[in-house]
Amino acid sequence: MKFSSAYRLGMSQAELDFVDIDLDGDTPLFLDPYALTTRDDAWSAQCHGLLLSYFEEILIAIKKGLRARGAHLLSHLNEPDEIRLGVSKGHSKGRGIGTIQAADLFNAMAESTAAKTGLLEDLGDFALFVPGIGQDKISDMTANVIRKPLIDYTNAQTNLLGIPTRKVASGFYWTGDDWVQSYVDLPIHKGSRIILVPKFAARYRVGVDSQKYRNDFVLDYLQAEHLRADDGLVTTLRDRKGNIRKKIVYKKTVADHYPATKDFLADFSRNHPEIIESYRSRLRLAGRDIPNLGTNQLVERDLAKHLAERLAEIPAGAANADKYHSIMIGIISFLFFPNLIYPNKESEINEGRKRIDITYTNGKVDGLFNRLAFDQFLTPNIVHVECKNYSNDIANPEFDQMIGRFNPARSRFGMLLFRKSENLEKVFSRASDAMKARQGLILPLDDDFVIACLNHVENGNRFQIDRELNDLYQRVVS
Repeated sequence: MKFSSAYRLGMSQAELDFVDIDLDGDTPLFLDPYALTTRDDAWSAQCHGLLLSYFEEILIAIKKGLRARGAHLLSHLNEPDEIRLGVSKGHSKGRGIGTIQAADLFNAMAESTAAKTGLLEDLGDFALFVPGIGQDKISDMTANVIRKPLIDYTNAQTNLLGIPTRKVASGFYWTGDDWVQSYVDLPIHKGSRIILVPKFAARYRVGVDSQKYRNDFVLDYLQAEHLRADDGLVTTLRDRKGNIRKKIVYKKTVADHYPATKDFLADFSRNHPEIIESYRSRLRLAGRDIPNLGTNQLVERDLAKHLAERLAEIPAGAANADKYHSIMIGIISFLFFPNLIYPNKESEINEGRKRIDITYTNGKVDGLFNRLAFDQFLTPNIVHVECKNYSNDIANPEFDQMIGRFNPARSRFGMLLFRKSENLEKVFSRASDAMKARQGLILPLDDDFVIACLNHVENGNRFQIDRELNDLYQRVVS
C-alpha cells in the first residue's frame, strides 16, 4: 500500500513533494550523496554539511589510527527501514552494520590503498576504493547521517497535510561530531516509524559505481594507452591479402589483463588523477538529474485534466478554503516541481477569513525561478505562497499581508493564489506598485492562469508554463 493511500491523502505522486513509498515493501530508489552536493538550497546544504563532517571524522580516525573511534563512527549505520527505499531489502534483514562488523569495516578502510595514499575525498569514494562497501551501503550511510534533516522534512509534510504522528525514538543521527538520538514526532504504520524522503533527493541508483568507473573510465583510458604503445594487447586486423587493415585493443582483453580489485582502481587513480576527477565531474552533473517518479506524458495529461476539473468544482468562499488550499498544494507541486520544493506550512490563523501561509524552497533548476535567483534585491531562496479562496476580489490587505512576510534575508518574492477578479487590471496595478516601491515581487495567479498551465500539460506542452510565468512577471514589472 502506498503512503498516500494509507493516509487517505487523495494525491498522486506528481502532486506530492516526497516519494510516495510502498509501506509493505521497498521503493527502488536511493539516497545519493552526490545528489545533495550539487544543490544549494538550505536543506541540501545542511545535509551536505553533515555528510562532510561525518566523512572528515572518519578520515581523522584513519589518519590517527583511532580504531575505537572509527568503529564507533561506523557502528550506527543500521539499515534505514524507516525510509522504505532500496531494492528487495525487506525489513530488518541484518544488512545494518553492528559493532563487530563496524570494527572490521573500519579496518578495511584504514588498510585500503586509497586511505594510505590520501585518495579519499568524500563519502562516495568508499564505494569506489574500499572493499566491502557498495552502492547500497553508501545509500544507507547517507540516510543514517542525514536522518535528522529527513525527520524535520517529514514533520513539515505531516504538518502541511494533516498526517497523524506519534512521539517515538528517532534512531541515531549525526549531529556534526557524534551520534545522538531523541524523541520526535513521526507517522507510524503497523507499529513502524516512517520517514519521508523528498523527491528531489532520491535517485534511481547511487551515482558512485566502481564497476562503471572501471569499465567506462579506467579501461577506456588503458585501451587507448595500449593502442598507442602498440604492445602485446593490440590485435591486428588484416584483409584477405594480408595487408594491415586496422589495429584494435579489445576492452575484454584489457579487462582480463588487469585485476578487478578496488586496490587496483586506487593505484590507477593515484597515478592518473585526471581520470578520477573526470569521473567525479560526471557524478556531479548526474546528481542534478531528478527522476520523474511514477509519471509519463500520458499520465501527466490525464492528471492535468483531472486537477483542472477538480479546481473548477470547488466553490469560492470560506467554507471551502481547506479544499482549495489542499488542491493548490498538489497543483503547485505538479506544475512547478523541481523549481518549487519542500512546501512548509508556517502558520494558520483566523481573522474572519481563513489565512494559510505556506513557503516553498526555490529549487532554481530552470526558467523564471532560476532567473530570479540572480536578483540580489529579491533574494528568492524562499517563495511565499498564500491561497485566497475568496468569493470577492482580493485587495490591499491581501497584498499587505504578503509584503509583511517578506524579509531581505530570506526572500522578497511571493505568489498570491486566488479564484478570480472583476478587475484584474487593478490586481496587477497593486502588484506593480509593490515592485516599484521596492517592497517585493508578488505574482497574482488566478484560476484562469492555473488552468491555462494545466491545459498546457494536458496538451503535451509543459514547456509553455515558463512562458506563462514570464509573461505574468513582465506584466507586473513593466
